[in-house]
Amino acid sequence: MSLSEELKNQIKLDLQRHEGIRFDIYLDTEGLKTGGIGHLVNQDDWNVGDEILAAQVDRWFEEDFDTAVTDACAVFLNFDSHPDDAKRVCVNMAFNLGRSRLSKFKNMIRYVNEGNYLMAANEMVNSKWYSQVGNRSVELVNIMKEV
Repeated sequence: MSLSEELKNQIKLDLQRHEGIRFDIYLDTEGLKTGGIGHLVNQDDWNVGDEILAAQVDRWFEEDFDTAVTDACAVFLNFDSHPDDAKRVCVNMAFNLGRSRLSKFKNMIRYVNEGNYLMAANEMVNSKWYSQVGNRSVELVNIMKEV
C-alpha cells in the first residue's frame, strides 16, 4: 500500500485540523486520557495535565497515522484501487475510530468496496458517529459524495 506524498500530506493536515494538537494530557469525549493529535495514551503512564514534548507528539502522530493507513487497507478491499479522496476519508475515519469500530460500518464498507461512494456517504450519515464528531463528519461525507 502506498499513498502519494501529496495525499499523505493532505490527510495529515485534515487530521491535525480535525483532532487538534495538544501538548498536555486531557480527557477526550469518552473520558480517556489523550494527548498530542488525538493519541490515546497508556492510561497508567500519564496523568491529566502532564506536559508532552513536541517530539513525542510527532512520534505518536506518525505511529498513529501508519496504523490508520494499515487499518484502512485491512477494512477496505483493494484499497489502492480507490480514488484518492475515498482513501482520504477512509484513513481519516480509521484514525478516528480504529479498526474495530470502523469495521462495524458494514454497509458503508460494502459501498466503498463496490465503488458506490455516494451510497457510502449516505451510510456515513446514517450512523451514531456522524452526530458525535461535529464538522468532521460533514466534511468527510461531502468529500465522499464528490468522489
